[in-house]
Amino acid sequence: MSAGTDAKEGMRLVYHRFSPFHRFNHYLVMISFFGLVLTGLPLKFKTSYWSQVLMDAFGGVAAAGFAHRAFAVVNILYFILEGSYMAYFVLGRKGPIFSDDSIVPGLKDWQDMKGMFRWFFGKGPKPLLNRFTYWEKFDYWALFAGTVLIGGSGLMMWFPEATTRVLPGITLNLALVLHSNEAFLATGVIFIFVHFFSAHGRPESFPADEVIFSGYLPVEHYIHERPLEYENRLKAGTLDQVVRPAPSKAKRRMFGWVTGIVTVFAFLVASYTLLLIIWPLFF
Repeated sequence: MSAGTDAKEGMRLVYHRFSPFHRFNHYLVMISFFGLVLTGLPLKFKTSYWSQVLMDAFGGVAAAGFAHRAFAVVNILYFILEGSYMAYFVLGRKGPIFSDDSIVPGLKDWQDMKGMFRWFFGKGPKPLLNRFTYWEKFDYWALFAGTVLIGGSGLMMWFPEATTRVLPGITLNLALVLHSNEAFLATGVIFIFVHFFSAHGRPESFPADEVIFSGYLPVEHYIHERPLEYENRLKAGTLDQVVRPAPSKAKRRMFGWVTGIVTVFAFLVASYTLLLIIWPLFF
């Protein structure tokens, strides 16, 4: 029998990588991010025709502003949920902060990054990767940092009277500059330079990786992509905690459709965002 089937019943097995909670939180991230970009980015290019079209589509600047704040609330919600989960994991379950399964960066991530670059240039073997890779940890903590910077500056502008009770008025000007530029940077990082490429553009995942939508991936893919985690679990006898029977064909088909629709939409937005970044350099 192959690694992806149960020897006794011939049942297809999959590696469950993300829990329903984390998948739900990722949906909140996507909804808030797409919404904030579509209602906020046009303000940075307010003289462009496409910006005016988007504003009109939302019902005008005032309506777009209301929608932007609504998506900001979703942004704050997923931040609170994820922060609460982290606190529960560390304090309630006494989960280790630094371990092979931890999302916190460690020395191995630095070694993996150097090893990956050596592998790129044919100077060494591909490093054995664990549950979370160095680029996934960068994505995760960059999102946290960006949420604090963008969300914090946005709240300052949302409640200017409260802000100026404790800070000088010039702080609002600084908040506007920080909010606008950091949001534009985050848009480029998510869509173009880091996340979209590392999640879907890698040879192992191209043209789309549906694991964050379905929560699972084939066992063969898991062994190939996360060999160190697989070996550690095999030695510890905990492989049955993450390797389980595959969902029904109907569910697999649904996850495939969701992945395809989101990926096509994100690809179109990413392509247009790249055009916006390149356009000022030449025109």
